[in-house]
Amino acid sequence: MTSPHRAPQRVVVTGLGLVSSLALDREGTWAAMLEGRDGLGPLTRLSLPLEPAQIAGQVALEPARHQTLCEVMALKALEEALDGHRPGGDPARIGVFQGAGTSGLPVAEAFLAERLADRRSRAAESAYQSPATVTDALARRLGATGPRGTIMNACSSSLLAMGQAWERLALGELDLALAGGAESLCRTTYGGFSCLKAVDPQKCRPFSRDRAGLNLGEGAVQMLLEPLDAALARGADIYAEVLGYGASMDAHHPTAPHPEGEGAARAMAMALRTGGLDASEVDLVSAHATATPANDGAECLAIRRALGAAADLVSVTSTKSQFGHTLGAAGAFGAAAAILALRDQVVSPTLRLEDPDPLCDLDCTPKVAKARRIRAALVNAFAFGGNNVSLALRRWEGR
Repeated sequence: MTSPHRAPQRVVVTGLGLVSSLALDREGTWAAMLEGRDGLGPLTRLSLPLEPAQIAGQVALEPARHQTLCEVMALKALEEALDGHRPGGDPARIGVFQGAGTSGLPVAEAFLAERLADRRSRAAESAYQSPATVTDALARRLGATGPRGTIMNACSSSLLAMGQAWERLALGELDLALAGGAESLCRTTYGGFSCLKAVDPQKCRPFSRDRAGLNLGEGAVQMLLEPLDAALARGADIYAEVLGYGASMDAHHPTAPHPEGEGAARAMAMALRTGGLDASEVDLVSAHATATPANDGAECLAIRRALGAAADLVSVTSTKSQFGHTLGAAGAFGAAAAILALRDQVVSPTLRLEDPDPLCDLDCTPKVAKARRIRAALVNAFAFGGNNVSLALRRWEGR
């Protein structure tokens, strides 16, 4: 993943913005997570009275004039990540990498509903929507003219965006990169997951014996990544070091993971190799853990395959018990939780874990946060089609 002709640059996270159903900022969200609260509640964003599940993680923001909710959330997260700092230097060496999911789908859905009701509606806004709309809006706000990528790899999209941003920085091709994702609820995804019988009408229960599916959620995470030397030179706050990532493909089933977690384990092992980490150094896994019957057990098997005996000492957590499944943004949410855990040396809890599935025989941090030493973390995002991504992070200790 790096050039054989030069040593890779070390890459760190120097900005982190978070907009969630728990709070509209990073520290408010993190405090609520550690208190064991969730942002799940009655579905109000959409009117879908025939759907059996009427619960979701919804953000207390609305679309703005000529801006979708995804754009509003992503730009708000960007402002927090920047924290008043406006990047200088060559705009052509600033890249933007985003995981996308629904993007402009709500606009298209509204346009279709108007037309089906024989009401006159303007096609201009829906015509200008594309999967890259959010990426382009972020690049304009940053003044970035370097490479940009909009990744639609289902639920691993934003974590793959982080991996690609790390890669370009490590190669010395960029001076700064923005990576993350934004997701808003829409009828298409809500109805689709409901048709798959993957949505739980109650609050989801990752790793539990009686888990029955996911809850859908929305939100945005944005992170600034830059070379370590540059961050130190400008006295930037450093949240964590990004060590590398791994990606794999199950080639097994359109929606179900490999039952033994084979591809997921390969992605995790690749992240360890790329990051130069030994399994014994990993103290936290921010798991994909959707609370679907097929996913959680397979992921725990994958963690055991990748970490071996060290798996018995690792803490595992599922952010989806607090935000719901934010689809294209899910990997970035998992990464944000891991970065803050590394910073503060505490693991956020997996809520409602009363009776663990025997297959989920790891320390899955049930119900309450856990203070512990956390040196390094793996973040997992495993998508439909068996698209697996794992990102390796290390605590920043000043050297």
